[in-house]
Amino acid sequence: MSRIDRQGGQILPVVLATLALAAAAIVLTHRSIRGIGQESAVVNAADAAAYSGASWTARRLNLIAYTNRSLIASHIAVGHLVATISWLRYSGEASRQISRYAQFLPYVGVAAREAQRLIDAAIKTASIAAGGYIVSADRYMDLLSLAQYGARNGLRPGRVDAVMQRVVERYGDDFQVNERSAIDAIPRPYATAMDARLLSRQVSAYLKLEGVTPGRDDGYFQRVLRSTINHDRRLSRWLRGPARSGRPRFGAGGRDWDRSILRVVRFRKQGVTQQPPRTDAGGWRSGDRLQVSFFDWRKMSWDSWSTLARGRADADRLAGNYIGVSRYTRLRQPPRDKSLVRIPALVTAPLPGDADGESINAHISIGEVRYRVPDDCGRHCPDRQRPATLFNPFWEASLTRLEAPGLP
Repeated sequence: MSRIDRQGGQILPVVLATLALAAAAIVLTHRSIRGIGQESAVVNAADAAAYSGASWTARRLNLIAYTNRSLIASHIAVGHLVATISWLRYSGEASRQISRYAQFLPYVGVAAREAQRLIDAAIKTASIAAGGYIVSADRYMDLLSLAQYGARNGLRPGRVDAVMQRVVERYGDDFQVNERSAIDAIPRPYATAMDARLLSRQVSAYLKLEGVTPGRDDGYFQRVLRSTINHDRRLSRWLRGPARSGRPRFGAGGRDWDRSILRVVRFRKQGVTQQPPRTDAGGWRSGDRLQVSFFDWRKMSWDSWSTLARGRADADRLAGNYIGVSRYTRLRQPPRDKSLVRIPALVTAPLPGDADGESINAHISIGEVRYRVPDDCGRHCPDRQRPATLFNPFWEASLTRLEAPGLP
């Protein structure tokens, strides 16, 4: 028994030492696995936060682009309606002239008078309906401008950081994004490099946008409007005209034709729609007229023109006061490389088991918001060489390469 006791006494310390080493190995392995797992989570959280911030920004830029296009479309619709009312009034006066000459013809005169009565009633109803539509369009454009204001506010730096913070919290309750105090806990010189990168990249898209008023934007809105109208030949026919105040200037529109009958009588139809360059972007004015001229054989030249029928319409008179596009959003300066903004996401988390929080895991990712015209948008694709604009919803989000000198 004494020999067995002596052997047991020698084995027990070895067993205890082995168990202690195994326990230490398990603890260290567990901590290492937790550390590696957290490091991977921090990397994923940084990528997700950067992409989420870029997506948040791109969606709001596209919303502004859609509302800008809707503002243009609604404003053009009002102009087209004004041109239609002008043409209807011109047609009504022309029919009255026909009715006046047809009154001496049996049966025809009665039919012409009845037709004239129906045409006058239709024109009056159309004018009233047009006024109601213009008022509704004014309120609708006010709502679009308000939606743009909300989208711009959503691009403030604090709002974007709040979005990214909600994303990283899904990876861990103690995960932080772009936290200044966390940056200070990073060993030097890494903290200096990360701090410089964060400051240089955290430029909000909000600062690159501006809300402007038509008429006070160096003609930018008028150029976009004219480009949109001239892009469609049929639309240009109805809305082509100079941007000037006063009565419509005939001869510069698209609703024109000239016909001569046996070189004895000549008819000329003219129609023009114009918009003065006012600060409220309203004031569509349109005019149509039919003129006649007779050939003077004694002078061997045409006589001066006489107007047979005319029609005019004014958005302000139809609706009382048409404001139109009171305000819209554009880029302060289009980016040269189509990349508007890069959004950094520095995610930090304390190491497992570090109660003091002095040791942390950290990773920084960069989200990019870029303007890119798709390859499959059809024949109406804008020119890819043109600068980025907030009138086309072609803003997209992506992760970009991190360039941070001084970091491993």
